[in-house]
Amino acid sequence: MNWPAESWSSAMNLTSKLTQTNVTELSGLHWNPATQCLYVVQDNGRLRILQFNEGADDFFEIANVEIAGNPEGIMQVDYEASMFYTVDEKNYEIRQYVPNQDYTSITLMKKWRLLTPNTPMPDTGNDGIEGIVFVPDKHLQSIGFVSSQTGLPYTSTKGMGGLIFIAHQTEGYVWVYDVNPALSFDVAYVGKYKTNRKESCDIAFDRTTGLLYILHNVGKNFLEVTNLSLEQVNDEYKFVVSKEYSLSNPTDGNENIEGFAITPMCEENGVVSVFVCRDVNDTGTEIQKGDALRWFTDFPLLGSCPPITEDEQIQTDNARFTIEFTSLNGLYIHGAQENVELVFMDELGRIRYKTHYEPMSYLPYDVLPQGYSILQIHTSNDIQVVLIRL
Repeated sequence: MNWPAESWSSAMNLTSKLTQTNVTELSGLHWNPATQCLYVVQDNGRLRILQFNEGADDFFEIANVEIAGNPEGIMQVDYEASMFYTVDEKNYEIRQYVPNQDYTSITLMKKWRLLTPNTPMPDTGNDGIEGIVFVPDKHLQSIGFVSSQTGLPYTSTKGMGGLIFIAHQTEGYVWVYDVNPALSFDVAYVGKYKTNRKESCDIAFDRTTGLLYILHNVGKNFLEVTNLSLEQVNDEYKFVVSKEYSLSNPTDGNENIEGFAITPMCEENGVVSVFVCRDVNDTGTEIQKGDALRWFTDFPLLGSCPPITEDEQIQTDNARFTIEFTSLNGLYIHGAQENVELVFMDELGRIRYKTHYEPMSYLPYDVLPQGYSILQIHTSNDIQVVLIRL
């Protein structure tokens, strides 16, 4: 299928938001919906972080720091924590890092070697591991995910709360591991799974829909979408393809697309963004180096969101307000003693809906933005914030 969003040239070029020294070899991307940050790793050993600016509908760089090794992909388990993980191609390792408070230095905390006797992963040199993503257990359980070794259902056993999926360049397999986040080298091989192409270079997972996105840097570049369901093909497990798109590529001679990230569908009101980067090395032209990272804001809605939970009550952090919702009556705020302003925002900080709320009243269901919203409650003294789903 053709690329369903705007073209490469029409998407927003974010390359200029990066400090312009050594902007080469962009390889992996990760979007954090809690902090609204885009993580960018360069395989020559550098991490960049772009923070979304909700007022300007734009990004600015908050981190530009060296990182040891050869990071090809990046992920997080806990969106609220600063800890992150990379996949290191030259060393064939999963690595866990923690930055200092201002992201001027990064400390390697733990690592897990993948070329060991208990995993059949071969050393394929520079055609090795490229992308990494965390998939929580609840999604594995709901789809009935199985180990390719045993054919039996498998969820994490080592304390991470999910499994790590790794995209591999050679033959395009996704390799899956169960990792103990508290102990280096404690890792179990779960299996390897065929994809729709013979090369895979990055991987992303939407935790709100359960869809896995696999980027293939082969031919004209492809994006594969699957809900994690499997089929057996020639005695191997293969992901069932839900959709596959050919990418919109640059037209300047470099189509080396290597990084992909996506914003969660169910946390926005009909808006999904994707981010794509390409690997331009030192010999690339200045035009190519200045056009390595693009932001596509018109990606289609794929999958479905979890059903509404009736009579759900959510408290703000200090328990000052309790938000109650039913589809029959609407939204009610317990604890409101005065008129307050309610601002519903998406994860990129864009306002979805704004209104005034009077104490002891309901806001009708049909005027409220559906899906996930960041709700700000503006009082005369402060602002309370809570994440809700309607």
